Amino acid sequence: LKLKNGDMLYLHLNEKKINLIHEDANGPKKISCDGTIIQQPYEEILQKSGFRPGRLSLKDIKMKWTLADFITMDDQFTYKIKRQEKAFCERVSMESNSCNLFQNYVREFGFHRSRVAYLYGKIDENNNIKVECMYEPPQENSSEGFILLEDPMEKSADILSSFLGLEKVGWIFAHSPREEGFQFNSTEIIIASEMQIIAAGGVNEHPFVTVKVTIDSESNVHFDAFQVSKQCMEMVAEEALLPSENPGYCKVAPSFTAIVEGKPTQEVNNNFFLTVVPIEQHESEIFSNIFIPANREGSSQQTFLKKHFQKAGSKGYTYIDLISDFNLLLFLSKAFDMNTDMEKICRS
Repeated sequence: LKLKNGDMLYLHLNEKKINLIHEDANGPKKISCDGTIIQQPYEEILQKSGFRPGRLSLKDIKMKWTLADFITMDDQFTYKIKRQEKAFCERVSMESNSCNLFQNYVREFGFHRSRVAYLYGKIDENNNIKVECMYEPPQENSSEGFILLEDPMEKSADILSSFLGLEKVGWIFAHSPREEGFQFNSTEIIIASEMQIIAAGGVNEHPFVTVKVTIDSESNVHFDAFQVSKQCMEMVAEEALLPSENPGYCKVAPSFTAIVEGKPTQEVNNNFFLTVVPIEQHESEIFSNIFIPANREGSSQQTFLKKHFQKAGSKGYTYIDLISDFNLLLFLSKAFDMNTDMEKICRS
């Protein structure tokens, strides 16, 4: 081939034959359903040879082990599930007009469609949260749950909130009625953990709160606030918790062991991960919170705009009251420059 130092060779693999191997090749093999001898996938090898499913074998990690070394490493994959007695957040106060806008929309569907919103407000030195407004991101909703979609306005919402002296302090989701004791499904637990981790900049203590709202058999609406425990944050960060088809439970990833009340288990009741946060309501002194939120099916903010400002002079509303609305300001940011015009509007 007349190759010299520094030359490069390119190998083209036939995808139809990529798993075929020579009969003298080393490494685990298996016979496929059509009788072809193929290389055993690496993931399957780890399931059998790893010191835990999906992990490397002990000799692939290092050659010499002491019992203390092994126990120390193995403990990293074992979680003794325990409740956290107290939340990091002392109390959360929800803005009443925002709550009414949110719950009234979900009521239109009889609480048989879920809904999500982000909470913006302030955190004081005692870890009390005061929610001033909500923002509803793009989403798909059903009675089974929700899917958060790509949001071109999420960054704008965060910037706008900073101009107003606010920050993202939590999120809220609505769900259909559930059996007594069933608080969160696995998806909700994992999302709550991920959001709490992001807010805390890692697995750290932070008052970021999760609020849920639902309706009971007598048509009474209930708002409840929670945080996930630090142990739950750790398990989600390590991908030790997986979605489960069993309502109210999370599945434990095969590489990990969860011990509940002294016994290993493949699923954990999500209530072990929840800490209750006291909740109350207030009416904002800053925002009117009456402009229709974004991303609602069958609703147009553009159409609602004229109707919104026609309220000036009625029911005690002034133009200042009407423009002091987070969802309206976010809508206007599409037409005005965020870093110049909107900052001046927010500061005025």
